[in-house]
Amino acid sequence: MSVVSKEDFKKISRLARIEIPKEGSETTAAQVGSIIAWVEKLNEVNTENVEPLTNVHDMSLRLNADEINDGDIANDVLKNAKNAKYGYFAVPKVLE
Repeated sequence: MSVVSKEDFKKISRLARIEIPKEGSETTAAQVGSIIAWVEKLNEVNTENVEPLTNVHDMSLRLNADEINDGDIANDVLKNAKNAKYGYFAVPKVLE
């Protein structure tokens, strides 16, 4: 099992901006150490001839064609504007 020292655990919690109460720090440090040991054990598994799994079903998603349109409602939307010019919203100048 990987051992995480108190100093390492304090540094990790400070870098992650996680506040750990002092009374629970030893237990949490032990849990972090066991998680690291588990990840190290996973790294030992031989996955050389294993293809990555992206979906448990051997099927792909149905794709729709991308059709660009404005919905033909631009004039209806611009009816709500206080000021519209050339088919766009007209706003006051922000930068001089």
